[in-house]
Amino acid sequence: MRRHVLQKMCALALAGTMVLSLGACGSAETGAAGTQAAQSEASGENAPADASASSEGTSELYWFSDVSGWGPATANWSTKESPATEYIEENFGLTLKIEQPPTDATTKLGLMIASGELPDMMSITDADIYKQLVAADKVWDMKTFLETYDPESHLLKDFPEDIKQALTDTYGGWYSYPSHMESKDNRKVFPPDDQVWIDVVEKGSNSCIMFNKEIMDALGITQEDVQTEEGFYAACEKVKNSGYQVDGQSVLPVVLQCNLWINSSLDCIVSWNFGAVPVDENGNYRHMELSPGYKNGLKFLNTLVQKNYLDVNTLTIDETALKTYLDAKRVFCWIGNQAQQDKTNMPWVSFGPILASNGARPAMPVNQSAGTGWIQTLVSKDCKNPEKIAKLLSWASSQEGLLLNYYGIEGTDYTIDEKGIVTKTEEGKKKLAEEYDNNVLMWPFANTSFERNTEPVPDPTSNRGVEVALMPAFGNYKDTYIYDDSLLGFKNSTVIEPSSDLGIKLSQIKTYLESQKAKIVTAASDEAFEKEYQNMLDTLDQYEITAIDEEYNKVYQEYCEKKGNKIEDINAGLYK
Repeated sequence: MRRHVLQKMCALALAGTMVLSLGACGSAETGAAGTQAAQSEASGENAPADASASSEGTSELYWFSDVSGWGPATANWSTKESPATEYIEENFGLTLKIEQPPTDATTKLGLMIASGELPDMMSITDADIYKQLVAADKVWDMKTFLETYDPESHLLKDFPEDIKQALTDTYGGWYSYPSHMESKDNRKVFPPDDQVWIDVVEKGSNSCIMFNKEIMDALGITQEDVQTEEGFYAACEKVKNSGYQVDGQSVLPVVLQCNLWINSSLDCIVSWNFGAVPVDENGNYRHMELSPGYKNGLKFLNTLVQKNYLDVNTLTIDETALKTYLDAKRVFCWIGNQAQQDKTNMPWVSFGPILASNGARPAMPVNQSAGTGWIQTLVSKDCKNPEKIAKLLSWASSQEGLLLNYYGIEGTDYTIDEKGIVTKTEEGKKKLAEEYDNNVLMWPFANTSFERNTEPVPDPTSNRGVEVALMPAFGNYKDTYIYDDSLLGFKNSTVIEPSSDLGIKLSQIKTYLESQKAKIVTAASDEAFEKEYQNMLDTLDQYEITAIDEEYNKVYQEYCEKKGNKIEDINAGLYK
């Protein structure tokens, strides 16, 4: 899930996350007018009759957060430097006491649950703590809470039904307001304003194969050169032998995602590139490491190492060190998480997959079902001032609240056109970068689909502009097989009891694969590669990988039946 104007990270896209929500009331035109009125109220003009809270005195809202990167534990934090928090105090009579322990937030909240002394509101990311709060009957069901304390709330009418169902499937009910929502029903409330956002949602990923266009142009390397496996190797050879330098420093042909390369490069874009999928030719679940496409991904990286296109020393550096190479524009090809760098005025381009020599189709997972967002905000049943909190939730999740959250004051910090597209003023940009920084309202109310409804198509040279060009490139390739990643949602739950024999073996497998993948990729010869790869298969057999996959397959087939969908091994015919 990604930060937008508040963010210094992806997605996020939230981006990432990213990877990446709608929920408000009225059309863009109606919302703009309503927002203007709301902001007049925020500045003290024409205050509404029910907004006399400040004259009656304010109450403290004790708000707990376990969210890293947002809240008092961050630098320069101050809830006094946000137009949204000022609006909350003036109109709802609430001052915010936000507690965010820099360490052991989960432990502290667990102790609060045990003692029965909970904060008024909690914004958490720990699913186990969420379930504990529900099991202990410590938090409100949102429907009951809103019907009781704010029966006119728009959330009772337009909260996305698919996200509500996802929350119910995960936690047993609708107990929270999620941040960074992105779903079909959410997009009905906030439709994307351009095809670029649809592509990011339906075909996008933070994991990309990226090329430095400046180096390509300087050395006469074309898109066609790097779109096949053999052509890519030849391009890397040209870069290695070119003597080309940037500010007197040599160029690296290829880098992965530093010491995170297994999860963020190999197990993502590299294995997808060679068509690895988590099912066999019969449609039964199996660890993706057992897919022939995964072996080809391992061999691709091993070839880069053997030919000295990929320096093994870069596989152990941290992200700070990686950024020094990227920021200096010293990398020809970066295979990793594009969200981990500010790409403003950077020459990154992506052409999608590097087509495998054996003709395997690339395969890519995209979550095609509603998720549950990122940060979950829950209200304690023992909260003080429940009416004020209910109205706060309703306002903060509305278009009026979101506009004030993301952009500040209309006319001063931004303008909005007849289509509801927002343009930040120079003053607004400065405030967002300096005064407000992390404070412009709160991540717990960030709404991804709202961003894509109000945000103009970004400048291609901006960080956002480069990002939205990179993310869907792999999925936009005409032959890429896109499958529903939500069919694998069971992997986040306890399919196999951890203390059972198979559960212990599964834990051992995870530890073993971390080291063995590195041995395979860094093998010094083709013979050594084959030996280490066979060692992996033999060891996985000893750990009863087949029995483990059979247990996972039972749940996977249930997911397929429930969702009416399945994953296919689209390259099975190549390996018969």
